[in-house]
Amino acid sequence: MTSSGNIVIRQEHEILHISIERPNKKNALSRLMYAEMANAFKNSASDDSVKVVLVHGTQDAFTAGNDLNDFNSRHANEPSPAADLLFALHQYPKPIVGAVSGVAIGIGVTMLLHFDLVYASETLFKMPFVDLGACPEGGSSLLIPQLAGHRKAAEVLMLGEAFDTQTAIEMGIVNQQLDVSEVLDFALDKAKALTQKPQNALRVTKKLLKASQHTQLKNIIGNELMIFGELLQSEESQAARNKK
Repeated sequence: MTSSGNIVIRQEHEILHISIERPNKKNALSRLMYAEMANAFKNSASDDSVKVVLVHGTQDAFTAGNDLNDFNSRHANEPSPAADLLFALHQYPKPIVGAVSGVAIGIGVTMLLHFDLVYASETLFKMPFVDLGACPEGGSSLLIPQLAGHRKAAEVLMLGEAFDTQTAIEMGIVNQQLDVSEVLDFALDKAKALTQKPQNALRVTKKLLKASQHTQLKNIIGNELMIFGELLQSEESQAARNKK
């Protein structure tokens, strides 16, 4: 088990648990937290003892998104601290299961688009990129319209409207809603079920499911990150963040 920077990583049998634990900040993600999560995915990708990854937060928050202090202190032309994590998620060859509760904001929603199975209790979801003077990231400008259609994507990405778990199910982001006391155990049961499947067939199936958009999505993630970084340096974005 490792515990540093509010990311707790442990392996139980063939499941790697990645737990986001920064409760005083609603699990907002810092540079170090991004790096630790990215390394966990990259290191376990070729580790045969890991068959499935289970990602979760605490009962009151999956994650409130990027720590705004990190946005405000980022220098021009500095690489996005989230970049490694987003590319690691995009390229990860094994199943990823998510258990979500409380709030999932910004990259807290974007991450879920790269998971294979997502289970949530009653949760407030929101993608407030435009409100911060920024733009969608992590491939969400492609994936949200594909999953939910242009009009719903405009509501959540342009208006930045919050949505609940039932809407997230209708949009194709979440598989099923459960009580907050049950969601983690339910997601763990699904992760355990995946470990019992023929592993080569499971990974080939994931690869096939993602193959049609793999190269396109990788390019879109890179382009979004570049534009996102440029927008963060704009007067408009700085003024928007100063209001928060």
